[in-house]
This record gives sequence, structure tokens and C-alpha cells, in this order.
Amino acid sequence: MPRRLALSTLALAAALSGCAYTGGDVGNPLFRKVQWFSFVEGADIREACAPGSPERFRLVYNALWDQQVRFYEWESTAPNLKISAITRPGNVATIELTDPLSPWRADTASAPLDQAARDGLSAALDQSGAFGAPAVGLQLPSHSYYWTAASCRQGRYTFTAWAYPSAAYDAARFPAALAALDPGRDKIVPPGPVAFDPFRENDRKRGGLGEFTLKVGADGLDYGL
Repeated sequence: MPRRLALSTLALAAALSGCAYTGGDVGNPLFRKVQWFSFVEGADIREACAPGSPERFRLVYNALWDQQVRFYEWESTAPNLKISAITRPGNVATIELTDPLSPWRADTASAPLDQAARDGLSAALDQSGAFGAPAVGLQLPSHSYYWTAASCRQGRYTFTAWAYPSAAYDAARFPAALAALDPGRDKIVPPGPVAFDPFRENDRKRGGLGEFTLKVGADGLDYGL
């Protein structure tokens, strides 16, 4: 391995090891910047998952990273479904002197989650393959549409994803089940063809967009290290 590449890989490994999500407010853009990958794969869920531990679920919907990201979280010991939405670009007109980061924070909401709703979500995830073998190698570009699911169910951690367009994405039942519970369902951006933008492509080639690609591994994300 070339020395420059080796040093870059070591630097990336060190950065990732220091950015593990441990349960903080990822709606805060500063935390999100350094903990997003760990949050998506549910590193905190994986760490705490063991036989007899509470069941936990984290679903992330990426509707073009710079347009909308929504995430849904719930667990067997909490009465509500937690819903968060990040919309870009932030509206600077809403900046508050006491909170200059407010335009870039996640909007949050909650919905009551009774046992019937929990069972329905679990069944929809099961039917969609969320608890089976992960989609190892599946790549998830930030400028695309996809879902990820991290869970601790029956004492077992699993992580997988569904990329649009694909048969697996079309067959997934849980997005509709979550939307039915989401009070902001009318604001959910549906997936669709990503139009080619020559100006964006030029910015991307110059490295000015900060785009990234996630990759599903056998036990979370594959960082390629």
C-alpha cells in the first residue's frame, strides 16, 4: 500500500473510532457532522444489544442528503415513536440569537406507539428482510434515495439497507407503516429519478459538495479499512 494511502487510511480509522455515537443529540448539526455514520449503523444499539435487552429500532430515510433526511426511532420500553427530519438548505431567516444553529437542527415529533402498532412495524420490517442477512456490499450514495435499518430484536443486532430503485426497495412494507404513524407524512419527499445537473456535477468533480457513499457490511457499515 502506498505510504500516503496508508496514512490516510490510518487517519480515517482514528477519526471513525473517535466519533462513535453514544446517544447524544444527532439533531444538532455539530454532533451530526462527526457521528452520522455511527448513528446510521446503530453502533450504540449494537453495543447494548444482548439477550434480554430492550428491543430498539432506528430507521433512516435519505431523500437526497441535501434535500431531506428523516429518521424514526423506537424501543420496547418507550411509549412513543420518535420522528426527526432534517431539511436542507437551512432557512437562515429563522436564526435565533440564542441558538445560531437552529436552521440546521432536526425538527422532531413523536407519535403514540401501542402494542398493535409495534407489532405491525416489526412484522413489516420482518417481511422486508430487515432481520435477515444484510445486503452486504450495497452502496448508498448521499445524493440518492435509500432506507437503512438498525435494530436489536430478540437479543440480536442487525443492520441492512434498501436502495432506490430496486425490487427490494419496492417490496419493502415498512415505509408505508411508518408514514401512517408520522404526523408530518405530507412532507415526506417520495423517491424518484435523480435528474442530471451539469452545475452540480462540476461542483462534485471539484470536490465542493461534500458527497459521500455508505456501504453495507456484514455487521454494520463497511468502512473499507
